Amino acid sequence: MDFGIRAADADRAVTAAERRNLPVPNSVSAAREIRAAVSATSQLPDLQRPSLPNTAAKTTAVIQAHAEALRLADVTRRAADLFTDEADQRYVDVTRAAIPAWIAGLQKEFAALVGVVTKAAAKLPESIDHVDSGRLDWNNPIYSTAYTKAEGAVAQLEQLIHDRADMVKVAGGDGGRDNALFAVAALPEPTIAAVMADDWQRLNQGILQWRDLKQSPVARWVYLVRQTDMTLSLATPGEVRQRSGQVERWREAGHARRSGMTLRGGQAAAEQYLAETA
Repeated sequence: MDFGIRAADADRAVTAAERRNLPVPNSVSAAREIRAAVSATSQLPDLQRPSLPNTAAKTTAVIQAHAEALRLADVTRRAADLFTDEADQRYVDVTRAAIPAWIAGLQKEFAALVGVVTKAAAKLPESIDHVDSGRLDWNNPIYSTAYTKAEGAVAQLEQLIHDRADMVKVAGGDGGRDNALFAVAALPEPTIAAVMADDWQRLNQGILQWRDLKQSPVARWVYLVRQTDMTLSLATPGEVRQRSGQVERWREAGHARRSGMTLRGGQAAAEQYLAETA
């Protein structure tokens, strides 16, 4: 494992937390200072060569003293290198432990910005295709004002989400397909009633719509706040993978339902799958 890279991720996480004015625990600050001290010691420069004395006797003494100083500097650097991995790992560990609290600290601002987009979305065209700067009727003051407010909130949301991504990278990142969606939204748990009603078709269309709007961030967020199936909240480290895993549960439960020779058989198969993966 390259502890240096992981420590760089920890630096990125702490910088993001500071940028969001989130409190940095004392343990993180102390670990960062210790790591900096180890790093600085491992890079100590050699002492500058002293001037050549005027006598042979003094010259020998000066050379010997300088040799000892060089030896000490070299040994000190090598000794510091022995502590590098441990200092990096300590910094990574305490930073990773701070991330859930930092994500929780972002939730209030996230909810407030989502609220701004939600209010603006109510005044924008019903068709998501027209929630676009190139197609919007800018002569309509209701539309233009709402779009401008939504655009400002979306810009702040995108930065907040970027900062969240910087934080969670030290914990292994998000991974998974559609991680940008599941970093901010969660599908409902599949229930047997929803599976039998084939609700996955509607949910899947929502995910596809999200993908299609990748190049239109304002429309993407307007669509997201208008839909009612997914719950909006910032995911903690590892939670994105859990949310992404719900896609497979919905799909596989549907496959199990269709595998039954009868309606009752399909329901039994779906119930068994959901119970086994709960």
